[in-house]
Amino acid sequence: MSTPLGYQINYTSDTGATPRIDPNAPLYASEDGVVASLSNSECIFQVKRTGQTHVMTYQVLQALDQSREFRTLDEHAERVMATVSGLAGQRVAVRRVFEGLVGRGLLVSAPDFVQNLGHAAQREIAPLRGVFIRACDRPDQLAHLLASLADYERRHRGNRNYVLLDDSASPEAANRHRDLLREFARATGCKLTYVGAVESRQLTDKLARAVPSAAAFLSRIVLGGSERTRFGGGRAWNLALLLSAGARAILLDDDHRLPLRRLADARPGLDPDPARIGETLFYRNLDNALAAGEEVDEDPFEIHLAALGRSLGDLVQDSRYAIEPSSLRGLALNRLDHLRSQAPVLATQHGACGASRTDSANWLYQLPPAARAEFTRDRDSYLRNIEAGSIWYGYRQANVRDAATFSPFALDNSVMLPCTNPSGRGEDALFSCITALCHPGALALELPFAVGHAQEAQRKRSALTLAAHTPKFNYWIVDYIRRQLPEFRSDDPAQRLGLLAAHLHDVAAAAPGGAVRQLKEYLAFVRADLIERLQTQYDSASDAPIYWQADVRTMIEANGKALIANASPRLGDWPEGVDDAACARLLREETDQLAQSCEAWPALWTYASGQGGRLLGAV
Repeated sequence: MSTPLGYQINYTSDTGATPRIDPNAPLYASEDGVVASLSNSECIFQVKRTGQTHVMTYQVLQALDQSREFRTLDEHAERVMATVSGLAGQRVAVRRVFEGLVGRGLLVSAPDFVQNLGHAAQREIAPLRGVFIRACDRPDQLAHLLASLADYERRHRGNRNYVLLDDSASPEAANRHRDLLREFARATGCKLTYVGAVESRQLTDKLARAVPSAAAFLSRIVLGGSERTRFGGGRAWNLALLLSAGARAILLDDDHRLPLRRLADARPGLDPDPARIGETLFYRNLDNALAAGEEVDEDPFEIHLAALGRSLGDLVQDSRYAIEPSSLRGLALNRLDHLRSQAPVLATQHGACGASRTDSANWLYQLPPAARAEFTRDRDSYLRNIEAGSIWYGYRQANVRDAATFSPFALDNSVMLPCTNPSGRGEDALFSCITALCHPGALALELPFAVGHAQEAQRKRSALTLAAHTPKFNYWIVDYIRRQLPEFRSDDPAQRLGLLAAHLHDVAAAAPGGAVRQLKEYLAFVRADLIERLQTQYDSASDAPIYWQADVRTMIEANGKALIANASPRLGDWPEGVDDAACARLLREETDQLAQSCEAWPALWTYASGQGGRLLGAV
């Protein structure tokens, strides 16, 4: 406990002119804390970050409350004099109090915050197990990816170990994939491993013998069970996690293309703002989008691997990721809780140029003004842009946050990373959300690059965008985790995954009427939330083109009609026309299956981790 603060502001005459505020002066922000009353004039303030307690007057507490964001002491003083009753013109007294608060550590300087962040021990870095490529019935896309990887190997001589996880249903596509791998091996000399249906079954049998308690669930976790008719990117994802357990891994999809590219004005350093919005740029066609920016001439894999697995405190000592104290301006300390020196970087990711990575493009109607102007520049380009088939989305500066926003490029699987749902789209968002639940405080590092993303055909996203918002099952689980789970206390990721499973079992045990109510409440919430955000955009963009305004009104009306309709609460990847009973059954079945997967996963991962590279070598 620190010495109590008996601060009060003593009024003195201040006839001096308002001083010029130096924008280059040191920045300070007040600590966040909990307040308890002592009397009508005094209170106890306990600092959340350190637990220290201080006694102060309520007037000083008001001054602290007005100084949450990093600004200069003169700026804080001007704001306090303007907002706290009775302090107008008391600049000398207010400044004296602020200087005392600095001395007591209740105001933190930006240089001190950055310096303290850099104090962290180095973590042991796990080896790279391989580059895992998810492929499914798209030989042409895989051919383009392998060609770009062959060019990478010729330029950088990485001699990586590549693993193709082939989830193809077509024997012809699988055979073509094998041919492409053989050609790639001859061209590069790299080690390659093919994991198709036969190899996946062999691995599943081996794991079932080693971990009998998980045998009943393995087929679904890795092979998809009876749900092969639905998108199954999570099946290969889970398989990659088992094959890389105890090591690090790089993940690619067959519609990716190297090299990485960055915008010409990309900046070094780490942006501390967790709410920073990515850049969205629009291009006439796919080729223009894929060629946007400048090519990264460094080894793209090494850029990611050089950061993956390090603690944030170690990372920010690297000039590539240094935090400038001036970049904290305007940010409050409670918005920087993710910046902890010991926080490990368990995932790295980057943006994409080419096709959008989302099914719907309703996010394009929530862009900031400058990007919205580009989005709606003229009607012809607008009609092209709403399909989001030739865009750039990424960042100009690296940043960290507690969960990845899209599929990670590299993962540190030396600690247990959770499984994801083997079926349904949104498996990457679900994985990142559960990872954040299992490893609170761990970080995902977003790099200021973009990887090419060229889908097999142009997708029509506008129909889904303009219709009522209907999230898929995996996104429902993400929202459930973020909004409805209580705070977990355990530090053990396996126990935290088990706690999640228990809550999911509870959802699955609901009576049909309860399940329907939960779904209806959820859909009402997400649709009402979207309406509010769209209405805010509409009201603030009165100068937007009429075709943009018309589409925003269409989206608002579609979601409004869905809100008041007494329709069955269908999620986006369930069949059209299902009734209430079918919705309840699907919710209960799929939630219970995911819970069972989460329960089985820790034992599977632990065994796979103990095998090291032998599990992959056995394929």
